Order: sequence, then structure tokens, then C-alpha cells
Amino acid sequence: MTGAATYDRSILEHLSLLGVDVHAILPEGRKWIESNGNGGGVTIHRVKIPMQPAFAFHAARIIALPRVVRTLHTRYQFDLLRVHAFFSSCLDAWWTTSAHRLSIPVVVHLFHLDNSPWRNALVRRVMRRAKAVIASSQASKEQAVQHLGVEASKIHVVYLGVGRELRPSPPKRELLEAIGWKDGERILLYLGSLESRKNPLFLLDVLADLLSRGQMVRLVLCGAGPLAETLRREIQRRGLESHACLAGRVPERLKADYYNFADVFLFPSALEGFGLSLAEAMSCGKPVVAFDNSSISEVVERGRTGFLVESGDRSEFVRKTALLLENDSLRAEMGCRARERVERLFRWERAAQQTLDVYRQALALPGCQTVLDPARGD
Repeated sequence: MTGAATYDRSILEHLSLLGVDVHAILPEGRKWIESNGNGGGVTIHRVKIPMQPAFAFHAARIIALPRVVRTLHTRYQFDLLRVHAFFSSCLDAWWTTSAHRLSIPVVVHLFHLDNSPWRNALVRRVMRRAKAVIASSQASKEQAVQHLGVEASKIHVVYLGVGRELRPSPPKRELLEAIGWKDGERILLYLGSLESRKNPLFLLDVLADLLSRGQMVRLVLCGAGPLAETLRREIQRRGLESHACLAGRVPERLKADYYNFADVFLFPSALEGFGLSLAEAMSCGKPVVAFDNSSISEVVERGRTGFLVESGDRSEFVRKTALLLENDSLRAEMGCRARERVERLFRWERAAQQTLDVYRQALALPGCQTVLDPARGD
């Protein structure tokens, strides 16, 4: 499950725990909760939309979703329409509220901007008309102000949360065997999508450098994406099969097990709206090494919960990783502070309450009772 899908699911479920009547529109075939398939207090409304090819999916949802939204609005009189700032979600919101002339208050949730100017143009239009924008970090807020011209006073920063099931525990022997771990090896973990923005290929360079320094280390790359096959070929080409493992997509219910077999969590991403996997690893008591860009310094406290390195600085990234691998007490101290930081700043209960406060403030309501979300699912 992507960070965005985890965010949507978790924030809506925790809003429902606060007494909000939450409804989500979801295409048939899209998962809501991986483990048991129910909404956890969220009412799911399924709509039949072809999933492939992409143009058919977008065309069908433009036709279907406004009709479903109008029907649900008539029945439930919901207070606001919650929109995630992806192109597809903003297209739905624009078509529903503008072309179909349905007057619904909109609150937009923003991670980070798209690379496409014309997609950002649509996001800009929806954000400017929205009652409020909730950004996942100060960095995301600054993007919206500087590049989209959205009023700063309209944008509220609410950090993402981490579930309490992500906590320190002993590594599971069967999982260590599954990744090919050898006695004495330290484990470096990456968990995230395998795409260029996340920069996972960089970690093969880091691994090679650590091995050349005599480190006994294994790199485990968890996730799926367009770079999966490229990573597989590069591992073989560089003769790293004995030291690198592509573990594939990790089910939500197993995430804690994967974080807990790691010694250090590595995150060379070039752009993040928040960096949820960073906070998840920290919740399991893991120190991190990451590039210092976008929102990452808002999650990782420099020198206390991990090391932040200038983007692209391979030698320093390797040096900081080696420092953690070689120093048990430093790893433990940073890991402990990392978990304390998550407990203080990044829990879903806190995020849901702050989100509800923004809804109430934006709509000038004593209580926000019903929220509709055209959710993406997994």
C-alpha cells in the first residue's frame, strides 16, 4: 500500500472514531484494508469503473463520480467533500463542483506537486476554490504558496501519523531466513515505491561502497514499482546477489516485522510530501540515514534520530551509514529518540483531531458531522 493510500485510509478511520460520519467512494476492485477488506467505521460506496487502460479509467470516473456524489449528497447532506490533491481526484472535484454545478464545500489534502504543469494547473484551480488546504508538511505548504499561488492563510499543516502496531520487537527468524541473512550481517532496509523519485538505485552504490570497506552488510529493498526489474538486473550485473535482496511489496500487517529486522533504515528519496516510511521505521526504534530535502528534515531530527545528508552526496551517505553500523550504542540511542519523536508528533489520533479542527474552522461549523471522500484505495 502506498503512503498516500495508507494516509487516506488511516485518517478517515480515525475521523470516524471521533464521531464523524465518513463516506468513501471507491472503484470496485480497489482494496480498502488489506487484512480484512472492511472500512473500519467508514461507509464504503462502490462504483463500477474499468481499471484499465488508464484513459478509460479516468473517462469513466468523470462520468460516474459526479452522479454518485449528487446521489449521496441528496441522501446524507454531507458537510464537505474531501479531495486528495492528485490529478485524478482534483479532476473529479472540478467536474463535480463546476461543470455539474453542485455546490459542495471542498477541502484539499496535499502531499506534494506533480511534475506536469498542466496537471498542476488543475490542482491550482481546485485549491484556490477550496475552503481550505491541508498540507502534510511545511515543505508542501511552501510548494503550494510559491508554485500555485495559494494563499498561505488557507493552508494548514497537519503531519501524518503512524499506527501503534509499529513498535519495536525482536526480529523473526523465519523472515531473516527468507531474505537470505547470514550470521553476523547487519541489515540495511529500504521500504517504499521503486520509482525514480525515491532513488532506490543509489542504494546499490552505497552497498558496493560499504562492502569495499569490509562491512558485513545486507541490503533489503521492499516495494514495487517501475524500477523493480532495473534493480534486479543491476544487482545481477554488479554481482551483488549475495548481499542484496528484492523483497517485493510488503503487506501492511507485516510491515513491523520488516522494520524490526533492520539495523538502519535508508531513505535516499529526492522529494517527499512527508516521508511516511521514515516515521514508520522510527516508530519501530530504527535510526535513519536520508537525504536532506523537501519535508524530510521535518520528520527526522538531524543528528538525534538519524543523519541527514546533502542530496547526492554518496561518500557522506556511506560514511554516516557505516558510523551507525559500527556503533551499537549510537544506533540504540538514536532509535530510542526516534520512537519518542513519533510518539510526540506523528500518531494518527493527533492527525485526525487536527484535521477535524481544520474542517470545523474552514466551514465555520460547531461540529463537522459528515465527510465524503472519493478515495483511491490501494
